[in-house]
Amino acid sequence: MTSLSRLQTIINLHFDPNHGSAYWLKKEKKLGFSVRDQIQQKKDLYKLGSMELDDLTNRPIEEFIPIKFLKEKRPLIFCETGGTIGTPKTTAYFKDEFEEIFVHPFTQVAQHLGFSGKGRWLWIGPGGPHVIGKASHAIAQKLSGADPFSIDFDPRWYRKLAPKSIARNRYMNHVTSQAIRILNTQLIENLFTTPIVLESISSLLNKTIREKIKGIYIGGMSISKEAIKKIKNSFPNAVLIPGYGNSLFGVCHGLKDLKEEPSQIIYYSHSERLQIELISLDKSIPLNERLKTPIEPNQRGQVLFHRLDESVFLPNVLERDTGIRNAINEESIALGCLWDGIADPQPLNNLTLKVEGGIY
Repeated sequence: MTSLSRLQTIINLHFDPNHGSAYWLKKEKKLGFSVRDQIQQKKDLYKLGSMELDDLTNRPIEEFIPIKFLKEKRPLIFCETGGTIGTPKTTAYFKDEFEEIFVHPFTQVAQHLGFSGKGRWLWIGPGGPHVIGKASHAIAQKLSGADPFSIDFDPRWYRKLAPKSIARNRYMNHVTSQAIRILNTQLIENLFTTPIVLESISSLLNKTIREKIKGIYIGGMSISKEAIKKIKNSFPNAVLIPGYGNSLFGVCHGLKDLKEEPSQIIYYSHSERLQIELISLDKSIPLNERLKTPIEPNQRGQVLFHRLDESVFLPNVLERDTGIRNAINEESIALGCLWDGIADPQPLNNLTLKVEGGIY
């Protein structure tokens, strides 16, 4: 299936007058034109305008799912964002899509980099409504045949605690002390967590335990070169795989072994269903014009994604991050990547968008 036919298939599905999704059928009436006629290629998506993310907070998830699938009761996985830029947003994936989006790409990259994942896993991250926790269990089961050991934390509560406060420090200690107990008693070989948590526990582990770790999946957040260097020094025998993504669109992965001291990590989408672009940061240009024209390679822009799934269609979603557009290459094409990559993602902070960091 080409990107064109994928787009047309998803457009035809969500805008079908009898079986489409209620949200997009209402939106089409407001737009005043036939979306199925007007949106033929990716370059036409700007006509839909930027996605109103507050609708993912205020509207029932059923409005975004085609009516035909709701009637069929096709199995769904629900999830919410972590609240990094305010009130959490809700979305859903069909079970088969969840495997395609969160499990298959990781196992493909892991095989490419020599990360077997066969030993015991420890997941240190949010569970509950957060998709990354669901993904950690699915990945561990796929590669090792067993559920991971897990330490839960609530990033939303953590963000309510004042930075550098006693309460935040106590919460972080609560998370790390549980992780240390498991690492000191169980035969853990693989870790899945965030850069900040990983850095916090590494200084509390003895050398013998750190050397037993064979693989580390660093998910949920971008990571600096300085943090990579510290992790490599702490876990010298581990293959490191970085992931960049969120609950709304899925995950992109770095394809290089971080032991090679990369000048920058480049994240790639592995599927036609996720198309990521970078658009101009120049706010003097009207938004619709920015949506029309991706920036040139090696320039920094704001991350924009289009999610083309049967479960949920999310076009023109402006992300909280900026990144550098990196041209697709032979290695990424060989692993099934179809679009240019994103290098060095960084939070976008301005007067209208406050990005609240933390442990996830």
